[in-house]
Amino acid sequence: MIALRAASEKVAKMPSHKVPIQIYLPSGKSPGFVVVGIPDHAFLKLKAEHPGEGFNGHNPKLDVAIKDGITKEELERIARHLNVPYDTKLKCEIKGGILRYVDEAKEKPTFESDGKKFWIFPRQS
Repeated sequence: MIALRAASEKVAKMPSHKVPIQIYLPSGKSPGFVVVGIPDHAFLKLKAEHPGEGFNGHNPKLDVAIKDGITKEELERIARHLNVPYDTKLKCEIKGGILRYVDEAKEKPTFESDGKKFWIFPRQS
């Protein structure tokens, strides 16, 4: 019973909404991408604040809100993990599908911040 409760609590803490974000440098080159895991409560709040308004399955306003929700400090950490100077002005573009599925049971996030999880994948040369 205790193991079942611990397992269900662990599942509840895992973000079920994962958003792939392609990262671009000012030059237009991409050093890699990030998958951001957003907790259910935060995603539902964003979705309520930015309703579909006629968009079926894809809501550009929600995409903007997710990008805007990434803090300056989180962008600096992303830059460091992609081996670019932390103060580089990065452009973030949400992609339509997950470029690489993240299995949280097997793959630990690169870092966590404010309830979000970040998996960073540098571009392979």
